[in-house]
Amino acid sequence: MNKIKLLSRLQDFFNADKKKKKKRFEEIEGVIKKLKVKENKIKKMLNACQDVEMKKALQLEVNIIQAQIDKGKTVLKDL
Repeated sequence: MNKIKLLSRLQDFFNADKKKKKKRFEEIEGVIKKLKVKENKIKKMLNACQDVEMKKALQLEVNIIQAQIDKGKTVLKDL
């Protein structure tokens, strides 16, 4: 093999890592968007709900989703 071909293969190898990171970044962004939609939906249910026990359960779910969103944002910053 000549030098150009070897350098080309080496470059493809390093670009593969970038592609994996980009794909992972996009996947996590998609999950965060879905979580935000779910959070907004539950908040609307929370505002419309009259039952105290149901409100507690919905608020707990909102808190959990918010924690997951925060974790996802932290992972994105690390990438």
